[in-house]
Amino acid sequence: MSTLLALALVAVQASTAASGPPAAAELPSRAESYYHFSLGLQARLTGDTETALAEFERARELDPGAAPVRVESARLFREMGRLQPATEEAREAVRLDPDSPEAHLILAQLYQMQAVGPEAEATIRLAAAEFEDVVRLDPTDGQSILNLASIYGQLQEHSKAARAWEQYLVLDPGNFEAHLQRGTHLLLAGDSEEAAAVLRTALELQPDSARAYQILGEISARGEQTDQAIDYYHKALEAEPGNIRVHLALGEILQQEGRNEEALAESAAVLEADPKNRFALDLQGRALRDLRRFDEADEVADRLLADDPGDPKSAYLKVSIAESRGDFETAVAQLESILSQPEAEGEEDLGNRRVFLVHLGFGYQRLGRFSEAAEAFARAQEAESAPTANLASFRAEALYQAKEYEQSLAVVREAREQFPDDPDLTGLEATLLREAGDPEAGVALVEALREKAPRDTRVLERVADYYRRALDYDSSAAALRQALEIEPESLSVLFQLGAVLERQQKHDEAEAVFRQALEIEPDSAPVLNYLGYMNADRNIRVTEALELIERAVELDPGSAAYRDSRGWALYRLNRLEAAEESVRKALEDDDNNAVILDHLGDILNKRGRVAEALLYWQRALEGEDDESELDRPRVEAKIREAQGVLRAQQQREPVAPNP
Repeated sequence: MSTLLALALVAVQASTAASGPPAAAELPSRAESYYHFSLGLQARLTGDTETALAEFERARELDPGAAPVRVESARLFREMGRLQPATEEAREAVRLDPDSPEAHLILAQLYQMQAVGPEAEATIRLAAAEFEDVVRLDPTDGQSILNLASIYGQLQEHSKAARAWEQYLVLDPGNFEAHLQRGTHLLLAGDSEEAAAVLRTALELQPDSARAYQILGEISARGEQTDQAIDYYHKALEAEPGNIRVHLALGEILQQEGRNEEALAESAAVLEADPKNRFALDLQGRALRDLRRFDEADEVADRLLADDPGDPKSAYLKVSIAESRGDFETAVAQLESILSQPEAEGEEDLGNRRVFLVHLGFGYQRLGRFSEAAEAFARAQEAESAPTANLASFRAEALYQAKEYEQSLAVVREAREQFPDDPDLTGLEATLLREAGDPEAGVALVEALREKAPRDTRVLERVADYYRRALDYDSSAAALRQALEIEPESLSVLFQLGAVLERQQKHDEAEAVFRQALEIEPDSAPVLNYLGYMNADRNIRVTEALELIERAVELDPGSAAYRDSRGWALYRLNRLEAAEESVRKALEDDDNNAVILDHLGDILNKRGRVAEALLYWQRALEGEDDESELDRPRVEAKIREAQGVLRAQQQREPVAPNP
């Protein structure tokens, strides 16, 4: 008798014994069943499937309760490709003997084979349940444990997959791949700490594993341990220099850290192997943009868009390059073109549309087109699945800048019904109440906000902003100093405090605050510009002031305010031609700014062009001065003086004789 036949007969006997001793009348039929079952097994071994099927059927008829006969019938049907009768036989085997690992195993395997089409997930879950029973009945069945781990990974049930790999490691504790897989699934399940520990164990087994280092790098990156992540990625590349995914992951984290030259090197390594890799091209474009190599960045963006004109990521790169150049006319034109395309309906498409609309709103604001900015933010709100405080605040602020105070107040009040404690909305409503002639109500609103959250720096900044707009600089400074006690290295708080101190004519204190801010963020364009302009305006350390402003202009070349500051510093240095050129460029983007008009008047006057200067000073008095920066009495005095000079010149001019 063959080994297979002997084992099968033992299984039949065991199955029968499990159901209790047979009655005397049953013995002949069971014995005959064993006989036909053995004939079926022999026929199967010789490849005679038809005979095997017939014998198994006869055995089932004689002993319907013999689960092993059902198991072997299921196996034979499976080998013949007849999955439906195979599954029916396997299910019956499980019903007859729920404690049979073999019955559960064949049924699990059959479910796996049929996991296709719309019902695939439901079917694979049935397979998982059967494999769970196999492992419960036989914890040493390593292959079934591996099948379970694979299925749960396929179903994205990473905690269960990790547990299956842990169970497998009991059988094979030195298996590197099992440690690696368990660590991966722990990471995907959100248990980064345990994942890292498991992967370090894997590295003890295989110290040069690029995959283990790569996953450890990802864990560190998620935990914002950037230096450690970079170190792990470098080790992964030492083990596998050509790993494109690691080059890209390393490049991304380097670019986010502002290490753009290194990020470029990683993108170059990928593009050398795969010149059309879109992820590497996008990384290259962003790194070039942040290195201010705008023409090269534009070439990369154009290349991406040529290959896929509808790619929103590449379109966003193109827009962001124009924004970084300070070319908001181009950025707005690009955004308008993108948004003019037919609207898609997917959630991702709607999300992209919201992002583009928000950028359009900010672009319009930079161009002084505040009503259009408000409309863009309103469209972004419409594209949101649920209201957000931020978009309502952006829209209301744009309406405020457009001096559409009633509409701004209506937007704020509607939004505050849903977000009653949002600091931005509350602070803006308070400002609007003050604009409407009710400053007491405005103060009550911001002070109630502060009382609710006295240690929230965002709240304190909004309180300070309200008082700054109300020209109550003492109260504004007090709120900002309170915020600094809570968050001493807040760049935004330091900047606002420096600006308020400057308005109070406390220039030395303001300078100290601005220099403290630059220690935290040396490349803060607003801080560089403010400090430089303040000192140039005071006519002290003007050479250094110009250097600070030049750095700000380099960081944000599209800022009219920064170009005006540069012109004013050049004026103080008596470089009048360059000063006039810089201020005129500022006026191209902000042609009704009272301070810029005043500066140009001063420059022209010093160049001896008094009549032109007079015109610009007169325009300055009529220009926009929302922050009350213009020294109006001084400008009026300059106008009177210029008019006197011009009258004197006319009196000195000889009168031509009548012909």
